[in-house]
Amino acid sequence: MSESSHDSTAPAGARDCPNCGRARPESFCPQCGQSDRYYARSLGSVAVEFLRDMFELDSRLFRTLKLLMFRPGSLTREFSRNRRVSFVSPVRLYIFASFAFFLLLSLFGDFGEMVVMGVTEEDREVALPRPPTEEGLAAFRAALPPEQRRKADDILGRSEDDLGRQAVLFVASAGDFEERSWIERFGLLGMIDMFHDPSVIPRRFIENMPIAMFCLLPFLGLVLAAFHFRKKRFYVEHLVFAIHFQTFTFCVFAVALLLPDSGLAGWIRAGFILIPYPYFVVALRRYYENGWILTVAKSVGAYMLYSLVLIPASVISVLVTG
Repeated sequence: MSESSHDSTAPAGARDCPNCGRARPESFCPQCGQSDRYYARSLGSVAVEFLRDMFELDSRLFRTLKLLMFRPGSLTREFSRNRRVSFVSPVRLYIFASFAFFLLLSLFGDFGEMVVMGVTEEDREVALPRPPTEEGLAAFRAALPPEQRRKADDILGRSEDDLGRQAVLFVASAGDFEERSWIERFGLLGMIDMFHDPSVIPRRFIENMPIAMFCLLPFLGLVLAAFHFRKKRFYVEHLVFAIHFQTFTFCVFAVALLLPDSGLAGWIRAGFILIPYPYFVVALRRYYENGWILTVAKSVGAYMLYSLVLIPASVISVLVTG
């Protein structure tokens, strides 16, 4: 069958729906909902249509970004008014923005050289009151998994003023490794990983933060619902507000990563880090329609509660993966 017979621009009503066999008077079948698009055609046209559907690269994207970036809270308000067809869906916009941000972060994020810190003789006396015996050190090494044992040996081979070496000696002198709780053992193994290769911290952070932040979205929605329970809104509305706010944060930070980190542009880049909070306050004010004093108070409370969960989640995401 030729490509012309599968022309996706054929006039509506020219054929029956191939899915259910019913007459299809318009672009979508009134019975099963299947559109009149045909994908058995040239790869180029299919790819263009797929990208358009996937990322909504049309007027909806620009209309959505205009509200999201320059009118805090308005996009969520349009969602609550059920005006959705003119805008990109919250989840799709969030996925696209988070993907773009963490891709740029992995490419342009400058974490600087990871320097292994040193300690003075006075620090060593405070941090390590007594060095481990040879038997204690041997027992500690024997209790480690093979990979962590190799890393611990590499750390112990460093200079005496190396912070990682002092930390491993301190752990070895503190008692039997196997008698500690699983939480302590888990933390100590993660510590050995990070002292062996300090660059693992930003690397694991980048790899796991998208998942951690996505999983914390329901918690932020729950916090907003608790602070605005008198507004009688559905939980999904608070959740969409949280999605839109995090999407804005990703967009702002992505732009900041593209700016130089020196001169005037460096100051502008640093200022971008401060933008999300005032945006959050204005968005809360516009969407929930409280007074400014009450809005600021609730914004501080929501930020504090969210940070209390986000910071431990970030630390755990670095320790868990290896």
